[in-house]
Amino acid sequence: MSHSESPSESYSETPTQEEEIIGPLQAKQILRKIDWRIIPLLQFLYMLTFLDRVNIGNARLWNLERDLKMSGYDYNIVVLIFYIPYIILEIPSNYFFNRIEPRKFMAIIMMGWGLTITFSGFSQSYAGLLVSRVLIGVFEAGMFPGCIYLISGWYRRHELVTRMAFFFVANDIAGTISGLFGAGLGSLDGLNGYSGWRWIFFIEGAMTSLAAILAWFFVPPFPEDSSFLTPVEKKWLLRRLKTDNKGMSHEKMTIGSVVDSLKDWKVLTSGVIYLGVCTTAYSISVFQPTILLTFGWDDLKSNLLSAPPRVASGIISVTIGIWSDRIQLRGIFCLGGFLLSILGMFLIAYLEGALRYMGIYFAAIGIYIVQPLSIAWCTNQVTSSNKRGTITAFAGTIGQVGGIISAVVFPSQDSPRYIPGLMTCIALQIAGIIAVVNLWICCYYENRQREAGKRDYLRDLSQEDQDRLGEKHPDFRYTL
Repeated sequence: MSHSESPSESYSETPTQEEEIIGPLQAKQILRKIDWRIIPLLQFLYMLTFLDRVNIGNARLWNLERDLKMSGYDYNIVVLIFYIPYIILEIPSNYFFNRIEPRKFMAIIMMGWGLTITFSGFSQSYAGLLVSRVLIGVFEAGMFPGCIYLISGWYRRHELVTRMAFFFVANDIAGTISGLFGAGLGSLDGLNGYSGWRWIFFIEGAMTSLAAILAWFFVPPFPEDSSFLTPVEKKWLLRRLKTDNKGMSHEKMTIGSVVDSLKDWKVLTSGVIYLGVCTTAYSISVFQPTILLTFGWDDLKSNLLSAPPRVASGIISVTIGIWSDRIQLRGIFCLGGFLLSILGMFLIAYLEGALRYMGIYFAAIGIYIVQPLSIAWCTNQVTSSNKRGTITAFAGTIGQVGGIISAVVFPSQDSPRYIPGLMTCIALQIAGIIAVVNLWICCYYENRQREAGKRDYLRDLSQEDQDRLGEKHPDFRYTL
């Protein structure tokens, strides 16, 4: 998954004799070693995060509303309330993630929401379910931005989308497993006197609690503190990261640095793009079984047929991610993904039968192409650890607003077409397209200015000041 450095990414730093020992073949082997140590584990942990977040959609099909005497917008409120603490705590969570060992941080929050989900299966009232969803939001808030922050600290800019795409396959795996689990665990309905939705919570919550133990022992630290690399490998890795990102360092986040980062237009743009992504992604994940039910299929078939679109979107998103890294372009793929997803939404809204089901494929494939690309693209445009931490948390925070939106724009009375909800998703994807085009044009313009020497006056600064320029350095090129 490695690539050769482009001229715009090379800086005049002479490698030591030890570092010269590592040739291209050994470099690939080291990257594979890092890949296998980081990506599968974080992918598995995030899969559980997403599974636990969206299992409410499957639980709804197995007597949840009947048992807890829910009606009207009650279900929508249950879905929505999760996102309130999640949104509030995402940026603060990366502040603490930056200061606590990643393995300890992730293990603690996973154990917290795993136990909460398990015991939410014993809920006897609507109020009890609401409280459990709030707590799940509190604990889950740190997982997504923490994973993205950690991954972005290990790879060069144009190696990142491939890894992000593999990581985000966790969403598709969770979407697939969620449908299968919903069918399998829901079929336990009545066993030992418990409804199917309770069994979904019992078993999935227990799985997450056990995974928290795995996280405690195996989640890796940031590269500077890694122990699974040899000293020579570690020195080589840190040098190549610094070469790729001028002035790159893993500094501690401060409140002031977070506030300064939030003033950067690139950070703000990341939030707009990710809002367009998440509104549709959450709508597909949480409401897809319900929409499939309107096709006239029974609960079991609706659960099972929610899986194939996620499998397809996972395969295609990884393929596009690898392609994007090889040609070092992001914007064109983000634009294409949004347009494909919008087409799918229109098919779901206005067509019938098999063509409507095809629309779900298009909507899922398109939006899950954009998801890893958008996060990687925005982190590609900054160099400091503080900004990377802020951009991943801020994008995630704004993205979760999409979860709130999806929770309220698909009320049951809009069945079977759900036109208002689908049109809302389309509108926010159009906003995402505008943000993509803006980022694309601005970064292209700035690269041209640097190639024309319009930023060379910054070379007159002292070396220390140049090292602090980050992405403003004349040698840095934005990713298009």
